[in-house]
Amino acid sequence: MGLQDELSTLQPVVMDLFTQSVMFDRLSHGYLLAGAKGTGKKQIARFLAKSLFCQESTEKELVCGECVNCTRIDNHNHPDVHFLKPDGASIKIDQVRELKMELTKRGMESDKKVLIIEEADKMTLQAANSLLKFIEEPEPGMLLLFLTENPSQILPTIASRLQPVQFKELSFNQLVERLVSTGISEQKARIYASLTGSIQEVMEYEDGEFFADARNAAIKLYEGLYQTGPNPLIFIQETWMPLFKEKESLKLGLDLFMLLLRDVLHLSLSSEYEPICVGQKDMLVNDALKFPLAKITGDIELVLSAKTKLDSNMNPQLLMEQLVLKVQGGHLFA
Repeated sequence: MGLQDELSTLQPVVMDLFTQSVMFDRLSHGYLLAGAKGTGKKQIARFLAKSLFCQESTEKELVCGECVNCTRIDNHNHPDVHFLKPDGASIKIDQVRELKMELTKRGMESDKKVLIIEEADKMTLQAANSLLKFIEEPEPGMLLLFLTENPSQILPTIASRLQPVQFKELSFNQLVERLVSTGISEQKARIYASLTGSIQEVMEYEDGEFFADARNAAIKLYEGLYQTGPNPLIFIQETWMPLFKEKESLKLGLDLFMLLLRDVLHLSLSSEYEPICVGQKDMLVNDALKFPLAKITGDIELVLSAKTKLDSNMNPQLLMEQLVLKVQGGHLFA
C-alpha cells in the first residue's frame, strides 16, 4: 500500500479534500488541521508539503515518499519547508521572529514555501500576533499548516483566516485490527490502542525497549501503592524518575499507570469486563473487590490532575511524590 492509499484509509474525507485540491491546483494558503493525537495530522501535513516538491509524482500517486525531496522533508532538512513547535511549554515570540526572517527570503529551490506549526494552540499571544501578518497577507506560493488538538485555543484572528479541517479519530476496534494486521499480538494492540491513535507512534514503541520498561515500572508502582510491592516513594526516587526523564515519557508512565486504575474501575462496575491489562487480571479483579469505587475514582482524578500540573512545568519529582502521598492518603499537599 502506497503512502497516499495508507493516509486515505486513515482519513478518507480529509485526503479526498486534499488530493482533489492538489490535483486541480486549488490548495488554500492556510489550513487549521484539528484532531486528537494520532489521527494523522503530522503525516498529512508532510504529505501536502511533499506534494509541492516531490520529484517522482504521478497522476495516481501525488507523492512518491522516496525521492530526495520527500526524504528531506521527512528529515526536516528541506530548505523551503519550515517546521515550528513549542520550545518547552510554548511557542515563543523569539522563535517566530527567527522564522519570519527565513520566510521573507526567496525560496531556496523554488517559488514555494511551506510552514508546518505543531501544537499551534501553545503559541503565546505575542508570538501569534507576530505571525498574523503572514496569514493576513500571505506571499504567493506560501502554504501554512497549523496543527492542533485544541482548536478552541487558537487565537480567533488566526483561526478565522485558516480553512478548518477536522480529523476523525479511529475507533478502538479499528485501531486494534490495524495493529494486529501488522503482526502485533491482540493483547499488546489493546494496550497500545488505549494509549494512542497513532500507528506510527506504536511502531516507535515496538522498535525500542523503552515501552516495555515503562510498562513494567507502571505495574511496579501500582503494586507498591495497592499491593505489597516496593516502597512507592523510594521507587519513585530510585527507578521511576531515572526512567522517565522527559516530560513526554513521564506522561506515558502516568498513562500506563492509569490503564491499571481504569481496569479496576470497569471491573468494579461489571464482572464481564475484559481488562486491557490482561496480564494483571487476577490482581485487578481482587482489587476491584477490595477497594471502594470512590477510592478508585478519586485516585484516577489525582492522576489526571498530576498530568495537568506536568503541563504547567511543575517539578516532575515533586509532582510524583505528591501523587504518591495523596494516593496513600496523605493530605499534606492537598
